[in-house]
Amino acid sequence: MLFIYGALTVGGIETFFVRMAKERFRKNLHTSILLLLKPETSDDELLSEMRKYANVIFPEDIFIGPELFCRRFPLLCKVDEEALAANLKLIDQIHVYHGMHALLGYNLAQKLKKDIPVTVGFYHYIKYLWGGDNVALHEKVNREFIFKYLPEESLSFFSKGNRELYIKHKKQRFEKSNTFRLGVINKKAVTLSGDTAFPIKIAAVGRLVEFKTYNFYMIDVIKELTLKGINIQFDIYGDGQLKQQVQEKINKANLQDKIVLKGTLDYSKFDSTLSNYDLFIGSGTAIIQASSLGVPSIVGVENMLEPHTYGYFCDVWQYEYNLKGLNLPLLKVEDIIHDFIKMEECKRLELKQKHLDCIDSFTNESCENSMDALKAIKMPIKEFKFNKYVYELSRMVDWFNMKLNSKHPRRTQFEDYRNINEN
Repeated sequence: MLFIYGALTVGGIETFFVRMAKERFRKNLHTSILLLLKPETSDDELLSEMRKYANVIFPEDIFIGPELFCRRFPLLCKVDEEALAANLKLIDQIHVYHGMHALLGYNLAQKLKKDIPVTVGFYHYIKYLWGGDNVALHEKVNREFIFKYLPEESLSFFSKGNRELYIKHKKQRFEKSNTFRLGVINKKAVTLSGDTAFPIKIAAVGRLVEFKTYNFYMIDVIKELTLKGINIQFDIYGDGQLKQQVQEKINKANLQDKIVLKGTLDYSKFDSTLSNYDLFIGSGTAIIQASSLGVPSIVGVENMLEPHTYGYFCDVWQYEYNLKGLNLPLLKVEDIIHDFIKMEECKRLELKQKHLDCIDSFTNESCENSMDALKAIKMPIKEFKFNKYVYELSRMVDWFNMKLNSKHPRRTQFEDYRNINEN
């Protein structure tokens, strides 16, 4: 298997690729990953971990031409066919997240003269919905390749809810697509206790980005609980473009002693760190990993402006729990935390056990088995044709447009979801 990506920064997709490489290594299956950005843009620990289990490739290893050009415009670069064959001779599947990476993988498979399936993971529900029809030419080509050219078996939605969302918006049935769950954890022995002590410690882990709105409203929640005399601590692990805004809101609320921005949490320290917390709030793969430790985990619904949630992960794991607008009752985050504090010890222990019991579908072994089976997919015989020069010109012009235009559909992509009625 070949993964194609930008850089291994600390995030759900990146750590998932590392986990899959590790699981495949355990099964004596070969894995390669092509990273298009410079090595120094990756997290040192993640890159080092990936190198233990996979063949890590950079553009200069397989392309001929100026390094910067090869990184920015790989579709236009001449391929060193001998180096390509040496690096990718064992590849039986190419897996990607981005549309451009899918086209690049298709191009590399053609150069190898091998029928290698290109598979696409829908790691975020809005990835190919933002902008509707109001997107640039290159993005239209991406979506045509993914939805019109690739076999439906090549598409992995990772949940029924995500697939249903695309059925609704794309007017396709996706009957042959995949909905197996992402691999996040290995089963481990965990010792549980129902007791707790003050301060009640809550953690969030993830990038400080626009759609993870719980990082903002939790400041209000902590303030309200503090005013009610509850001794509580909220630690936020992660970095991102909204870090300064989050810190400013903390300062304005005068909660610097109650809410701390801890910075990026090293991948290897996740379990040992999170095990020390009473509660977790978040989304994505982090909430699964926290649940696997028996930490009661409140779902941080993405783009939810008010401090509302579907509840604990153990009660909604089978849904697309990140997604706003599900037909599920909304609960107040403050009430959930308050009720947790007042719980009897036996009930708290039961809640932790429910979190442990719900994560069987998210094991790395189960996910890897499902992903590996995709190597049997047959690509269409008819070639997918597009003008690579026009495509890259569109990509470059659109990049500048996005930087200069605050109303660019990519920059406003979450507004539709934020407008869903929260009541």
